Amino acid sequence: MTLRTVDFSGFLHGTEEQRRQVAAELVDCLKSLGFVRLINHEVPEKTIEGLLEQSKRFFTLPTSEKVKIANDPGPHPQRGWSRIGMEQTAKLREENLAEAAGREVSDKKEHFDAGPLGDEQYPNKWPESMPDFQPFVQESYQICQRTCFQIISAIELGLGLQAGRLTQCCQPAASEIRLLYYPPTTKNLFDEGLKKRAWPHTDLGIITLLFQDMVGGLEVEDRAAGKPRSFIPVKRVSPNEMIVNTSDSLQRWTNNVIRAGLHQVTAPDAAKLSNGVDMLPARCSSVFFFKAGRDTSVGPLPEFVTEDRPAAFEDMTALQYQQLKTRILHGVEG
Repeated sequence: MTLRTVDFSGFLHGTEEQRRQVAAELVDCLKSLGFVRLINHEVPEKTIEGLLEQSKRFFTLPTSEKVKIANDPGPHPQRGWSRIGMEQTAKLREENLAEAAGREVSDKKEHFDAGPLGDEQYPNKWPESMPDFQPFVQESYQICQRTCFQIISAIELGLGLQAGRLTQCCQPAASEIRLLYYPPTTKNLFDEGLKKRAWPHTDLGIITLLFQDMVGGLEVEDRAAGKPRSFIPVKRVSPNEMIVNTSDSLQRWTNNVIRAGLHQVTAPDAAKLSNGVDMLPARCSSVFFFKAGRDTSVGPLPEFVTEDRPAAFEDMTALQYQQLKTRILHGVEG
């Protein structure tokens, strides 16, 4: 199975029939794989490249600078810089822990996170030594938020829902933008089976937008393989593409009609050094986690609950669900 590509221009600028065709194709992709490659959307190429460039600049700052805006681990949305090993995606799924067989496992990545502009409940943290960083990331946040509303509108249409049924659940804004850096490392560190750049997991929000560099390493679950732990690589193909994946809240809302896309980041094709050591090059990416309003329920919507398909998830707010999962990610009790 390969990742399918959907041209989004037909939904944005097409006739009503073209909009319906694109919406149906998009939903079919998300139902079958949980992932799709989207082209001709409204995130400018300069924004995509700018996010990757800002990521490289931020993560080359001295640790003494990054630690000034360090994220405090706990059951709350992440803000600022998270060091390597702080987030432990392996703990989100029982099969990861079973594979580790009681041994300590970890992610080999660091990241920067920011939430809505002017968030008073969970204030953002910005590096003072990069004055152009905050305005660019904030502008990118707004662009991605707007694009996600367009995608969710298409999903509504593809699912046969009333217009606005899902988008009304996405306010006030609670989405998060993340810049990621995976440092270079030896391949044998991953061959031992205790470390990955990111262990198999699903995201917590509704959908996720991903922009990646050319290094590779992203893998998505191959649901057609007929066996667990089967993944297919997803490399960047064109400059203006973005990868869209479904996340937990959409799975919960649709009562498993659309399942969250399982994915991991592991070893790309290693670069062979002159000393014969397989090295994994550094990798940068940026993701946008589109989320429901914090007080919005992420329990199954009535449209997806029937006698034959009873509610598969308990009712809780989007913030409660995020807090539940963030406790696990950070190993925080209570």
